[in-house]
Amino acid sequence: MEFLRRRRLPPMQPWETLPQPVPLVKINAQPTPTGIKYVATGITSEAEQILIQLEGPLYVAAFIGFGRSGKSFTATKLRSALTGDNNFQFMSRSGNVPCTHGIDLMVFPHPTKPGQIIFLDCEGSQNHNQSALPFVMGLAARLSSRLYVFERGCFTTGGLETVMQVLTMGLATRDVLIAADAPNMDLPRSLVLVENMSMNQGMDKVELLTDLLNETHGDEATNRIRRVVRERFDIEFAKLPFCMRNPITSEHQEAVADLVEVLSDRLTPLIIGNVPIDGPVMIQLAAELVSQIREGGSKFNMVSATEALVANMASEAANAAWSEFVERCRQVGNHPSQVSGRKHIASIMNEVHTIAAEAQDELEAFVSKLEPSEPASVGKQLWKRNLKHFEEDLKNAHAKRVQEIAKYTRWMDRIYTIVSEVVRRVFEITFQLFKVARFTTSLIITSNYYMAKESLRLLTNVVRSILSPSQPQLLTQ
Repeated sequence: MEFLRRRRLPPMQPWETLPQPVPLVKINAQPTPTGIKYVATGITSEAEQILIQLEGPLYVAAFIGFGRSGKSFTATKLRSALTGDNNFQFMSRSGNVPCTHGIDLMVFPHPTKPGQIIFLDCEGSQNHNQSALPFVMGLAARLSSRLYVFERGCFTTGGLETVMQVLTMGLATRDVLIAADAPNMDLPRSLVLVENMSMNQGMDKVELLTDLLNETHGDEATNRIRRVVRERFDIEFAKLPFCMRNPITSEHQEAVADLVEVLSDRLTPLIIGNVPIDGPVMIQLAAELVSQIREGGSKFNMVSATEALVANMASEAANAAWSEFVERCRQVGNHPSQVSGRKHIASIMNEVHTIAAEAQDELEAFVSKLEPSEPASVGKQLWKRNLKHFEEDLKNAHAKRVQEIAKYTRWMDRIYTIVSEVVRRVFEITFQLFKVARFTTSLIITSNYYMAKESLRLLTNVVRSILSPSQPQLLTQ
């Protein structure tokens, strides 16, 4: 899960400040000769802008069932009780005309745990203007971890047939039988049957649920539905009294408080492929399921959807691990673009393998949790392929740099030889000039000495001849 939280998203408005609720899927009406065909075309931009920011874990509850049975009103009251405010409300009104088409989405922080709670308010069945069933119920159930099925007045086998529609949409093929030993279809096990505007306020909930699922009454088809629902789901039963909008009765507030207490304790994270998912993965799952219906499918292929999602999560984890691995290699100077050729390739590869082993262990710890394992192996394959190419790039870059260094070294050797010879000869010439200069200086000094000596002797004689008269002259005087 940690890998899925390392995405780098562009700057966008925080999801807490965006208007809610928003439609989850786009549904287009296409006129046909016999009526109108409603086609799901994808995830709405409003929902995607919210979901892509959710780091998870995600606690998703879906509200499905008969139209005009109080799904939107009850979901709003549950949110208000969980958050303590009425800032956002699902659209609801009195009358026979429903106001929810497709699936509306509302997100708010979990009051006691890390993560976010998502409410999916679905279009009701048995409406005169319904547009997207059973696709809506099947998609909402596939995206949720807890399912609320509503019926008004008294919960009957008609409400159980709604649950059967969810199971039918969840089948991988038309030939798969719904049974306790059937393959896991990744549908929620937590099922709450809600009897809204109940006419059975005086009866115990356990008694009502026992009567509803009793196989001793009814025909074979009805009893089969009861058996399948009982074996496939962990079932709870809830009653809500009739309530006008204003004022809200204390009985209704108490019933909602009971629902909130159970919801807060038993709402579990949405898990796909055996790991909790975040908002971007939920977008991928919804898009995969919508594409199956858009392309003409009448049922969800849960096997292929789960496998595709697991493969996407494994690939995304591999890419995240790879990005961190490359960044760490850059930090120690072992990226192919940083190879200088001065360090031996064996030392580089040892350092790279050490970093790769740590990243690969972390990746395998995440991928090993994913189920089924075969599509999850895509992450390991992607990692091995990237690592192989990275090592090849390293070796090629190192060999290229070594060749460049060798070529550079040859030129440097030649230049060194030439410069050394020039320096040697200059030194030799300088030495010879120095010897000549020293000889010349000695010669000059020697010549000057004898010249000075003779000059001094001559001068001395002249002075003597001037100052001292000759002896014959003295005798004459």
